[in-house]
Amino acid sequence: MTAAPDEERIRSGLLRRVREAAAEHRRLPGEFDLAAELGCSRVQLRQALADLDHLGVVRRRQGAATVVDQVGLRLNVRLEEQFDHADLLSRLGYEVAVETLAREPVTTLAEKIADLLDVPKDTPAISVRRRWYADGTPAMVADDVLLLPPGAHDAPEGSLFDAAASLWGESVVWEITTPNAVGADEELAELLGVAERSPLLVFETVGMGPRGRRIFYALEHHRPDLVHYSVVRTVRPPWRTGS
Repeated sequence: MTAAPDEERIRSGLLRRVREAAAEHRRLPGEFDLAAELGCSRVQLRQALADLDHLGVVRRRQGAATVVDQVGLRLNVRLEEQFDHADLLSRLGYEVAVETLAREPVTTLAEKIADLLDVPKDTPAISVRRRWYADGTPAMVADDVLLLPPGAHDAPEGSLFDAAASLWGESVVWEITTPNAVGADEELAELLGVAERSPLLVFETVGMGPRGRRIFYALEHHRPDLVHYSVVRTVRPPWRTGS
């Protein structure tokens, strides 16, 4: 069920204050002050806080100040979860905008991309470069290469996942993602509003359908100061402490 616009506004505003409190390692303001800041009633605020408490982002205790759970906040953005970057930014309370910078057909795939997608280099595809904004700040630039099925000459606008499903008749169910880090070159520095050689988080991804079909390649460059990803890893017991 989609939240009402006022609920979304309150939730987004609250999430902004949660991010700020987490960055400054402080508690959230009291309910009276927080409701005044967000322009909502205390009933509305309590519902939004209850939602974040349910997600583990904040901890509420009777008679005590609401605190941000730093681990819970990190769990809210897990690298192993799959969702469009606009949804991820919105989930963190950012106001999101997406801009298409370039879009063109590909007649010859780069050798590396062809190898990763396991297709001949002359397989037709569409190349799209987009830029995501979070509260007006450039957050991520993605270069996507979406393979086209026989007879197709273009791809629908919008989300890469939606376009892939529309073209191929199947959803992307797996993403094989390799993280890395690079220093921003002149072009990326300008696109992301950072100084040259500033560190950028890189995700190189191959998207696959349920039958193992490799559908797209994506190369994402993220500003690391706007979203902090986490990965949940399992420790395999037992630890061996002796021979």
